[in-house]
Amino acid sequence: MRTTGRVASFTVNKKHISVRVEIPTTEGVEELRKYKGKTKTVSLDGFKIHAAIDSLALVKNLSSLLHAPKKSFTARKLFLLMEKETMDIVVSTDFEDKLLYFLDTVAAKRTVNAADLLYELSSFKREGDRIVSGKRSVFDLSESQGRVIMDKLSGLLQEASRV
Repeated sequence: MRTTGRVASFTVNKKHISVRVEIPTTEGVEELRKYKGKTKTVSLDGFKIHAAIDSLALVKNLSSLLHAPKKSFTARKLFLLMEKETMDIVVSTDFEDKLLYFLDTVAAKRTVNAADLLYELSSFKREGDRIVSGKRSVFDLSESQGRVIMDKLSGLLQEASRV
């Protein structure tokens, strides 16, 4: 789910960080309702956190409460993000979560950066030797590109397990 919104507030608790995100539209409420109680990868203006979507409130806009692991760099980044009036917010789909997991696994086995591996796998040659640059984020892939990358990652994982 892609949308725009803002970080309304965050609280650092003993075991986690609670983040209240406000989205000025009610468009994504059904999709977010599917993810309630699940841990998803949430990208706030490019800053990715793994957070449980705890509650949804619908008044004049959509408000969502996320619980993320307590890490000092997360609190510092959220502090900076609160200054922004609007930002891109992306909540991963189940397929994107699976793709992120496989990408991280293969990248660790090959001792490369996951973004660099994704760029390598998603780059290709067109007719006339024109090179199409790849993507560095799973969230930038189309559904069909994601399936192709998943197939390539599966092949690399099987190849690595045989060695």
